[in-house]
Amino acid sequence: MLYDYVIGIDFGTTKTATGYFMDGERKFLTTLPSVIFVDELGEVSVGLAAQNKGAIQPENIISSAKNFIGNLELNKNWNCNGYIYSPTDFAVEIFKEIRRQFIEKNNLAENIEIGAVITIPAIFNDNQRAEIRKAGEIAGFEILWILEDSTAAAVEIFHDKPVDKKILVIDIGGGTFDLSILEKDGESYKATAIDGDDRFGGDNFDRIIFERLIYQIEEEAKINLSNSFTAMVAESEYNKLLNRLMIEARRIKENLSNEEFCEINLTDLTKFDGKSYSLHFSLTRADFDEICRPLYEKIFDKLENFIVENNLTLDEIGNLILAGGTCKIPYIRQKISRELGKTPETDSENLRLVASGAARVAELKNNDNSIEIKSVLAHSLGVAIINFENKMVFDKLLDKGTPYPCEITREYETVFDNQTRIDINIYEAGDETKSDLKYHRYRGTLSLKNLPPAPKGQTFVDVKFEYTAEQSLRVTAIDKQRENHFERQGF
Repeated sequence: MLYDYVIGIDFGTTKTATGYFMDGERKFLTTLPSVIFVDELGEVSVGLAAQNKGAIQPENIISSAKNFIGNLELNKNWNCNGYIYSPTDFAVEIFKEIRRQFIEKNNLAENIEIGAVITIPAIFNDNQRAEIRKAGEIAGFEILWILEDSTAAAVEIFHDKPVDKKILVIDIGGGTFDLSILEKDGESYKATAIDGDDRFGGDNFDRIIFERLIYQIEEEAKINLSNSFTAMVAESEYNKLLNRLMIEARRIKENLSNEEFCEINLTDLTKFDGKSYSLHFSLTRADFDEICRPLYEKIFDKLENFIVENNLTLDEIGNLILAGGTCKIPYIRQKISRELGKTPETDSENLRLVASGAARVAELKNNDNSIEIKSVLAHSLGVAIINFENKMVFDKLLDKGTPYPCEITREYETVFDNQTRIDINIYEAGDETKSDLKYHRYRGTLSLKNLPPAPKGQTFVDVKFEYTAEQSLRVTAIDKQRENHFERQGF
């Protein structure tokens, strides 16, 4: 279907950017802080308005929720003024605000159909993708594509340029860290390797600076800020103090990305023992780099392992793209360039790069252009089985790096006498080198019931893992004795 209007949305942990084409010209909506606030009546504010209201009632603000979306292990929810919000509910509110702003800016009818390409971290699994898609649909968009951030960035930079070598994309956003190797052939973009961490990003840098501010206050005021009781302040004041410090931590990080020196002046921060307390000190970029050294080591260890695991030589890398706000940190940019011997593509300075690429893909997709985008599994997938030591372990079926679409079938048998039920517990690999289930993420269960009683090892079940071209996992199990099929899609 051809839509009159299409947009690209870079749904970020801390900020959400939106791009679109109007009369052939690329345009952007104002970048939206990925924050919502819920008041006593259940009314939702989004973006800057939410941040302002949250300064007064920080307990009723939700931020960095993208980190939790579609994650069955964390199963995170928020209670704001008695209203319960899931990470998907949060995404709905962000997307609804984007739709509202787009309609208002372009003077469109409320019920206008708008096609959208929404970008996600390449490391996201299909359940996370499905929740993002669902949120976009509930918000009123027609979803054209759920696209990896790294691919969107590559499309924007190379859409009209020939590329004869591999493209390495390093994308460190507010809450996720992606590494991708892509290739381009005409209008075809193919990811050949993906890795990263969906629990690491700019928020970690904010947290480490926040902890430095806490330490400074505790040293100066001789107070324990572990909780409101040890700090000897009311809980509401304690929450406001922490919220103000977290906002300041983010400001310091952003300031030191542009300057060598940052002054911290927080007047009337709170009252300790009836006396007003203000925080005044300074941080240099060298101080910042020293504080953040453990985070830098994590980034570069991951990058080095990624290059080694994929047998990638530096000569094979034709182009380097740095995306995501955290890549603005000078130490990260400079060391990546030095280690790889590559200067990042100049367009990657633009923090709206991913949104721009998503907008371009939306425009091409809407016009039935021949653009082709292929990707690979970011994680191995398998099931939990009982090994010869009678211990539950991870049995890998689909390997990380396998191109979509793909499928595999494996035969399993009962392990107990007269077993009439088999629970196929699906897991996503965390540490690819470990078999212990504690290193892997549970994704869901497909249950086979009413199996005929038989001695152990005499009932056989075929388990089929199938990843569709739309990157959705379908698991099918067949009781071979009775040819009964059990199926579930989306994990």
